[in-house]
Amino acid sequence: MGYDGFGWGFPHALFLVINGIVALFLFLAAVGILILFVRFLLHATTAAKIYVANNSAPKPASSAPVAPVAPQAPADPPAKPATKPRTPKAPPATPPTL
Repeated sequence: MGYDGFGWGFPHALFLVINGIVALFLFLAAVGILILFVRFLLHATTAAKIYVANNSAPKPASSAPVAPVAPQAPADPPAKPATKPRTPKAPPATPPTL
């Protein structure tokens, strides 16, 4: 038997290089999409703040100061309803059966 060398040879090395390039490309694409998404969210938040500031109802102008209202005397608490006195019930004449 002859010695064919170490490893699987040139096709395996070529596959590893191509696989590495594809993996790097996919990783960079995922990072790019993530950056674009975060950028979109930041701009959308800023645009929403500007929209709300421009389209919200105008705040009412402050009028002359109003004199504070004098505190009222507390009302009498409501009367409690009359309660009937509780009477104990007589125990049963025969003990319960199991």
